[in-house]
Amino acid sequence: MQLVVTGATGFIASRLIAEALSRGHQVTALARDPDGVAPRQDSRFVVEKWSIGDPLPAVAGADAIFHLAAYIPADFGDAHQAARCFEVNTNGALQVAMSAAAHGVKRFVFFGSGQVYTPAAEPALETSPTFPVERASYYLASKLSAEICLLAFGAANAMPVTVLRLASVYGPGMHATGMLPTFIRALASGRSVVIRDGGRYRVDLVHVDDVVSLALAAVEKEKAGVFNAGSGEACNSSDAARIVAAALGAEPTLVNIEGEREGKTMIGFAALNVAKAVEQLGYSPRSLREGIEAWKAETGLGDFG
Repeated sequence: MQLVVTGATGFIASRLIAEALSRGHQVTALARDPDGVAPRQDSRFVVEKWSIGDPLPAVAGADAIFHLAAYIPADFGDAHQAARCFEVNTNGALQVAMSAAAHGVKRFVFFGSGQVYTPAAEPALETSPTFPVERASYYLASKLSAEICLLAFGAANAMPVTVLRLASVYGPGMHATGMLPTFIRALASGRSVVIRDGGRYRVDLVHVDDVVSLALAAVEKEKAGVFNAGSGEACNSSDAARIVAAALGAEPTLVNIEGEREGKTMIGFAALNVAKAVEQLGYSPRSLREGIEAWKAETGLGDFG
């Protein structure tokens, strides 16, 4: 197939491009900085300079466009960033879809967020309530409104749209910030990890290659609609630290838990129920332990120095 990937310098996009090429597909990568896209000696791979708001380059008749380009504010709590979030993440995504449809692109895949769901104890279904006011509201609202606009546009213009609501994605090539990179840096150097919330913070952690496989399956199997892209399980911070320690062969005693371990208020995010993706797309996400082991086998978990 002929595939187009926006935001091609990003963490997920780079893995998507590599996997798509390995499956024999042709890939056009769109990026603000083409020099930042990993070079590949492959005649089926083309890089084009492009930013949201620019006309799409020659993508006529492509089988699908994977839209990963987005605006992520430095301060998620800054209300002044709301306008930019909606300008790029909602209006920009809709303009890309409109342009893609005009070019005869057959399908549109949008990468949303699984953190748009209303906090709940049970794993979130694709039909669960969405109301992102707990954290990163302006950014998450812009991603959720993009889903609505894209699905409406697709329905009105006979352009199948697939929305993937991503859990917290980790793996080779990710940014050096966040919970897992922090644990890896400390434990790999023999330093202790102190978790001060009693280890109650929880989040669904999904390996980047599982997300990539799901995205490609949606196009290869021609499935539209909303799909959760997570591991299916929420992992708390203390368990995540212990899993990383075990994978690195670090002493378990380096993981120290402080603070209240039980509480009525949920800290973090619920798991994503992935039954729909499993049933319709053959999705088979790995556990966190399996994901950390795969990461270690590929890079030695040395991404962060």
